[in-house]
Amino acid sequence: MRKRAKTQSAPGPGGERRSERQEAFFEPRGIRPSVTETFLAAVWAQRLGEADQVASAAARLAAGSPRGVAREIAACLEQHVAALWDNGWQPVDLDRLVVARLGSDEARLARWVIAAQSRAYEAVGPAANPEWMAQIERIGARRHQCPGEDYVRTVTGSPSESLVAAVKLMALLTQLPRLPLLVEPPRRWRSGSRVGVHSSAPAVLGKVRALLAKAESTTFEAEAEALTAKAQELMARHRIDQAMLDHDRQGLQAAVIGRRVGVDDPYAEAKALMLGEIAAANGCHAVWSRDLGFSTVFGFPDELGAVEELFTSLLVQATLRLRAEGSKLDRYGRSRTTRFRRSFLVAFGVRIGRRLRETVAATVRAADSESSVALVPILTARDDAVKQAASETFPEADMFSPSASDGEGWHAGTLFGDVADLGTGPVGSEQTA
Repeated sequence: MRKRAKTQSAPGPGGERRSERQEAFFEPRGIRPSVTETFLAAVWAQRLGEADQVASAAARLAAGSPRGVAREIAACLEQHVAALWDNGWQPVDLDRLVVARLGSDEARLARWVIAAQSRAYEAVGPAANPEWMAQIERIGARRHQCPGEDYVRTVTGSPSESLVAAVKLMALLTQLPRLPLLVEPPRRWRSGSRVGVHSSAPAVLGKVRALLAKAESTTFEAEAEALTAKAQELMARHRIDQAMLDHDRQGLQAAVIGRRVGVDDPYAEAKALMLGEIAAANGCHAVWSRDLGFSTVFGFPDELGAVEELFTSLLVQATLRLRAEGSKLDRYGRSRTTRFRRSFLVAFGVRIGRRLRETVAATVRAADSESSVALVPILTARDDAVKQAASETFPEADMFSPSASDGEGWHAGTLFGDVADLGTGPVGSEQTA
């Protein structure tokens, strides 16, 4: 079983929960409301499902000064995004959620908002936190891609539709909960500081990637298994070497960190189990946030990259295999495809976890016989530090155990787990067919 995080509801646009102030936006005041008030009224209407109110507010805003309205709404969005960074969100997290819950227009606007807001820290960012700036590049939120200061009105070909997209985006942003702070947010960065965490073993990870790539490309199962086993052995050996180095220095030299990894539907529960198994085999610990579409994986910097790559690769492989299996029917001709695929993924994740742990255990035994110091207590101390960090961050996380009710799916997933390459295959969709 794996851990699942609990989430809480979020406050409204101005920080308050639904109250008399919400209703006040819709009451006549005898004076013309400001752009911000009209915009926030539309946001509340969107949250309440009042499409007519949203369209009416957007039409009123579109009738105003185009640039002035766009810039004021952009300021609202950028201020809220800055607050989300302070509340633990990161660019990739936000982009993933907007893509999953809204349309392409809102996703494009969100990237423009992130890009525009980044001007507040773009000068210090590359030195202070290159990983954060790399996230901005990864989601395509670079400043030169943002179409001017009045970008809000150019999301679509229609000003009114663009404003509706802004309302929908703000409505989602105002409902997002506070997340654990995994890294210092941009507001706290200072010139000359460095808050990003880097792996101390880029050369080792490069060798692992090369082995996994060869395993992915070969057509011979025996060769693939040998290559992937060698890659996992190299990862385990590096972990052992780092543990011994820390032991010699009388303490851990690197801090446990957390990284969020996307876990999407369909079959998110089974995928979260798979990620948890991969993480546990590599000295990490995963906590799944069901409603937000990710798991937070805790571990030492050197292990986290390998865990994410293994998960992505295995998910792509499993997806391709499930597509090849096709649809499934029961004896009455009714579809049981969903049950089959869920059971397949659960069994696959369990079997992969066992394979990885077997390789790690063999590597530890071999290294232990060569060492004058007992390795197991040292590695156990590292594991305890990782679990403690996870428990402190998610003290109320509970356990979950995905169901697997299709025998054929369980059997097929177990067999595929025995022969699957643990490689980084071609980039493709992580969605299971």
